[in-house]
Amino acid sequence: MENKKILFSIIIPAYNEEPVIQDCIVSIQSQTGDILYEIIVIDNNSSDHTRDVVGRYAGVKLIQEKKQGVGAARYSGTAIAQGVFVTHLDADTHLPPDYLKKVFDIFEHDANYVCVGGQMFYYDAPWWKNIIRYPVHWGFWFFARIVSRGTVGPMGNNMTFKKEIYDRTSGFDTDLQYGEDMDLCRKLSVYGKVRLDMGLSCHVSIRRFMFNKKLFEYFLNFMKMCLVGKPYKNSLPHSKDI
Repeated sequence: MENKKILFSIIIPAYNEEPVIQDCIVSIQSQTGDILYEIIVIDNNSSDHTRDVVGRYAGVKLIQEKKQGVGAARYSGTAIAQGVFVTHLDADTHLPPDYLKKVFDIFEHDANYVCVGGQMFYYDAPWWKNIIRYPVHWGFWFFARIVSRGTVGPMGNNMTFKKEIYDRTSGFDTDLQYGEDMDLCRKLSVYGKVRLDMGLSCHVSIRRFMFNKKLFEYFLNFMKMCLVGKPYKNSLPHSKDI
């Protein structure tokens, strides 16, 4: 194994994610198949015990990013990534055991793919919310692909791209605190196809998608990023405050 090339670099930005990041790391370490990966957690000035939780796991790289914002955190993590592919997650993402194997197979199937991700289910939501999630997710994706002329791709809670293609772009916008994933997909789409594969999935917390005023602001940001590539509002609350 020592001589094998790292296939996946898994990047997790973290700001006050003490309650959830442990389960994210465990889901990564439970991956099946002979796939060599590294885990990189970027602490983005957490004031809780996020760093202590991450420190319990041997082999997980923990770095500090002092510039606040998910764009800056994702940029820093990707900058030191050694994998052929770079997978970005959120700290509340839970991967199924065969997730990385499926992602690898998708890239192997079509060399024109430069970025791939899957749909998401909610592990802490009532059953009916996961049912209505289907038409909502499909509808948003279909609309976004049309208005963005095919440049919108996966979300940062489960998104994988080829590192060599990423290095041809300017990378994640370090000034973006929202929409950094959509912005990067636009850049990557210049070099190949970005794909949301509905046969690929992960589980995330519903905490960012509660029905209130802040969800409406997320929706407006999503729409404006699709249309013009810039967020409606570049400062949204931490998910625990929604």
